[in-house]
Amino acid sequence: MMQAAAFRTRHMACMHDFRCRGFTLIELMIALALGVILLLSMIQVFGSMKSSYRFQESMARVQERGRIAMDLIAHQARLAGYRRPVWDDPQPGFYPLTGASADGGPGANDTLQMMYMDDEDCLGATNGAAMHAETGLPLSWYKQVTFSVDAADNLVWSCSYGADVTSMAAQVSTETIVSGVDSFQVLYGVDTDLPLDFSLNSWALASAIKPQTSICVQSWSLCESDPGSLLANMGKGVPVSLQIGLLLRSPERVVDVDNSAFTVLDENVPAAGDNLYRQLFVATINLRNLTL
Repeated sequence: MMQAAAFRTRHMACMHDFRCRGFTLIELMIALALGVILLLSMIQVFGSMKSSYRFQESMARVQERGRIAMDLIAHQARLAGYRRPVWDDPQPGFYPLTGASADGGPGANDTLQMMYMDDEDCLGATNGAAMHAETGLPLSWYKQVTFSVDAADNLVWSCSYGADVTSMAAQVSTETIVSGVDSFQVLYGVDTDLPLDFSLNSWALASAIKPQTSICVQSWSLCESDPGSLLANMGKGVPVSLQIGLLLRSPERVVDVDNSAFTVLDENVPAAGDNLYRQLFVATINLRNLTL
């Protein structure tokens, strides 16, 4: 009896103490709703942070690949037409910009091909030829470098090298520089003044000029003796500079990316609407070896 009385006493005391009471159904439902709201907010913040990270990562990758490609093309373009020693005319068929430099036409990619003289081949090895009798420098051989876009949208380059212009050996057939190329375009800054003053008068497509006329600025004897009648084409303009346009896309889709159209030099690229990040790279390069 005493134990029952003690239990009733404790029970009655607990009914008046909030610390002894549990949660009501309404309180549990409110707590559950607040937890769901907090969880959904955390998921939304996490998704936003993840989308922002993927966008920044895609942008960084495209920018890095674009810089690599443009630096490589610019380096080769600045070498176009180089020869050593300068008082020796190169062999016939040596052109800073060759006839293989071509305009791809509407909706297609262009091709850029350049030639210069170098004592190192496409793989960086010295050609092993004897030193020049007067300068004591290694004899330079002929190097031809080509930039184009393959069927898989990769910007690729190829390279040939040899002691003779007409028999250069292909050392690099097609090596990928960057992938995800939407457009690769080239414009030629031409000097249309006769006599030449080496200043840019207008921009032209490869189809509107004869790129081989670039040798006319270097060597009149080669220009006059060329079987392709380069002198007759000088009025169309002699290339003195290049403008390169390269449009790259990211490999992964990005949320909330601005799918817009681009103008890549002479080519209009419509908006794709595929949520891939795209960036346009443009560089103007003077053919600085044309007046050597």
